[in-house]
Amino acid sequence: MIKLRQLISEATIACGQCLSYAWKTYMVKQDDKQANKKMKIVFGTVQNKWISKGKRYPHAWVEDGSLVKDWQTMDPKGPRSSKWAGKGWPKKEFYKFWKPKDMKKYTPAAAAEKFRQTKSMMGWDWK
Repeated sequence: MIKLRQLISEATIACGQCLSYAWKTYMVKQDDKQANKKMKIVFGTVQNKWISKGKRYPHAWVEDGSLVKDWQTMDPKGPRSSKWAGKGWPKKEFYKFWKPKDMKKYTPAAAAEKFRQTKSMMGWDWK
């Protein structure tokens, strides 16, 4: 089993809260039929030349229709606060700014099932 410490370290931007944010979202929304039609739990890597100095790191976020919601950008007092804090980034802007790659997307129900199978909230396909 891959441990969180192996995926991220203090030298990277992420601090692990993105996983618990995504986990809470999919556990709460797993039985919501409307959420399962438009919401995706996403595990991938992101980078930003100003913040991560071009280094790619694992990240988890929620795509809710045309908005991207993640711990770092949803908290108005968080480390990556922006004008979209508390509302969610427009997906196009998030992708342009963070340049996500190697993404795996799950409905809340599928993510909750993966959690039940693996007993892990981590990105099951992260390498």
